[in-house]
Amino acid sequence: MAARLTATEPPLVTPEASAPIPVPPQPFVEDGPVEADRRVVGSLEPEENVTELSGEERALFVSLMTCGKRTKTIEVLGHQVGIESLNNDDDLRIGMYTKEYRESDAYARAVHIGTCAAGIRTIDGRPLYSPLSSEDGPEGVFQAKVDKLLNFYPIAITEIYREILKLDVEFAELATKLGKLKG
Repeated sequence: MAARLTATEPPLVTPEASAPIPVPPQPFVEDGPVEADRRVVGSLEPEENVTELSGEERALFVSLMTCGKRTKTIEVLGHQVGIESLNNDDDLRIGMYTKEYRESDAYARAVHIGTCAAGIRTIDGRPLYSPLSSEDGPEGVFQAKVDKLLNFYPIAITEIYREILKLDVEFAELATKLGKLKG
């Protein structure tokens, strides 16, 4: 059976449908060497200033970027002391602790004690302070560490304080060496 078109049905082939499909224009290619039109972006040769990291430096950089803390064990007056770098929360806690000593001769010593309380993790393999319950918040743990450190002698506190500050200096030197920190 042949299909019949009526006036209400649209024709199957329209003048637009029978027109050829337009082809996008092709770019003009000039005869000649292809190399003449190429541009090099960047250097093809390796840079001369390549920074080589030792295995220890690589581990320190990766550790600080992924974990946010740098840890180290130092020896102070014959004791092994585990220390770690401070974060912003530690710095703020130290600031609140030292606030009452501001404008006094004891301020510098309070900064040393606060920094040590935040940065010391272990002494001779034992934690400086272990909370008895999970109810002790960070401020309570910090204050308990301060209370213990008040019985230490200044020579030990000063040495530990210097080593905690050196952790940040060591990382800054490494970051500068890698060009990640402006020197």
